[in-house]
Amino acid sequence: MKILFLCGLYPPAYKDQMFSDSKRSYQFAAQNFQEALIGGFIENNINLHIVTLPFLSTYPFGYKKIFLNFKRSDIDDIVSVAPIKILNLPIFSSMFNNAKKEVLKWCKINRTEEELHIIVYSLNADLMKVAIEAKEKYPNLKLSLIILDLPEYMGANRFHKILGIYKKNIEYIYLNLKSFDQYVLLTEAMVEKLCIQKNKYVVIEGIYKSKHVIDTSEISYKDNKEMILYSGALNVKYGLQNLLDAFHQIASPDVRLVICGDGEAKELVTSYCRLDERIIFKGKVPHEEVLALQKEASLLINPRQPEGEYTKYSFPSKTMEYFASGTPVLMYRLPGIPEVYFNYCYVLDDYSVEGLRQRIEEILKKNVRERMELGSSASKFILNYKSAKVQVQKILELLLD
Repeated sequence: MKILFLCGLYPPAYKDQMFSDSKRSYQFAAQNFQEALIGGFIENNINLHIVTLPFLSTYPFGYKKIFLNFKRSDIDDIVSVAPIKILNLPIFSSMFNNAKKEVLKWCKINRTEEELHIIVYSLNADLMKVAIEAKEKYPNLKLSLIILDLPEYMGANRFHKILGIYKKNIEYIYLNLKSFDQYVLLTEAMVEKLCIQKNKYVVIEGIYKSKHVIDTSEISYKDNKEMILYSGALNVKYGLQNLLDAFHQIASPDVRLVICGDGEAKELVTSYCRLDERIIFKGKVPHEEVLALQKEASLLINPRQPEGEYTKYSFPSKTMEYFASGTPVLMYRLPGIPEVYFNYCYVLDDYSVEGLRQRIEEILKKNVRERMELGSSASKFILNYKSAKVQVQKILELLLD
């Protein structure tokens, strides 16, 4: 079996440069998921080739460069990544890129193969179009689609919204879902929403890349104080206001809240930092540092509450990382998270600020050994049952069915 992964990956050879040149909207969660998938395919000895339109914002407001021109690269000296050429301007980036050329080139080279698959990452209209056009030319292709978000809940370039492109893309996505043969879904609720046949999908709520090397030697928070950590997108809808209010009401001087990330709520976070010196805002930091902080923390929090229909179709990507760190986790019972996860974390059912404050204080008063045992059990659960190799095996079983 040969597979082409059509995605938005930042190739490892260039991702530091892309991170440095990004002014906003660097997609950490998408990058982690894609890297984990690729690692899983490698562990399962799959012949994989990658064509990517990196999920970057456009010049001049979101990215420093107008042209993206990256040579062919490799991952672990095993997987090849096609060259990248993009005119990185709003609207034009969708029209002037080499993704279609690279996909058709791969199809032509491998056209005699019995098992030839293209897996498209996410409901991205540009990527879907390339795959569908390739199948029109090479009917023996099998197309699979990884669906982690529904298009109506995804962010969009403001120019696309103004010009109506965002709406047209959503229409295109829903009209062309049936062009795909199989689907990898984030939650079970997506099946009914997208009208997908029972034997055409598998649910993969997350995937953990277990090869992270965590170096805590340069982390400057090693002292006797308890550290609570939130890492992820800074959006009010994810419960940040409640978290900040709840923490500010905690009287103890021996606890602090560290926040990592970027987003529209950044000013809100910085205003609380001025109000409470125990709140430390790190901003946008390299993923490796986030992993180290997660391991150093006393408690990891996801303050997102089960409000809005979109939570049925959402599995917070930080859940996997949080659990794998071995640090205990506190989160609400979100409908998109399988029930088994709540056996391995602290759960909060009171949605008030006072309820969150009380729960945090209650957890921090628990015996350290008890907390660490819960964190350790969560880590083992992820490493044993949600690793890249195990989750990708489920995808391969679907493709071979």
